[in-house]
Amino acid sequence: MNGPQTAPLPYRHTQLGYPMFAGMALGTLTQVRTLVRDKRAGRPRWWWHVPGWLAFAALMLAFSRLTVVVDETRVSVGFGGGLARRHFELHSIEAASAIKTSWLAGWGIRLTPQGWLYNAWGHGAVQLRFAGGRRFTIGTNEPDALLAAIERAREGRRAA
Repeated sequence: MNGPQTAPLPYRHTQLGYPMFAGMALGTLTQVRTLVRDKRAGRPRWWWHVPGWLAFAALMLAFSRLTVVVDETRVSVGFGGGLARRHFELHSIEAASAIKTSWLAGWGIRLTPQGWLYNAWGHGAVQLRFAGGRRFTIGTNEPDALLAAIERAREGRRAA
């Protein structure tokens, strides 16, 4: 099957952020190593590590999933359970295009020279352009399908 998908609205896609999972694994190993070191040195302060573990796990889990929803009126993008969420009304979007982000842009929430970027993983993205030149970029592993959903929603809005 070539080309963008033509799934009906609302479009909904959740992308997993593999770098966050890798970061969580590395951070957990570091915490365990510190705990083992303290225990061997006769300083069993495991309770000192609990708040750090909880905060670390909460942040990593919150930023490990990026969900994009396109419905008849707006585009919504958010990490985790809605900790960092943005909504854009379709009528405010002047243009949308599929782009590739630079590896320098990174993952997570970033302010780049091209505006804000929400990206869980990879380099595929859809950039939204608004009045006044403001831009917002949504990282996705299926940029063609996301762009097609936004264009379908914008067309449906113009037809209504």
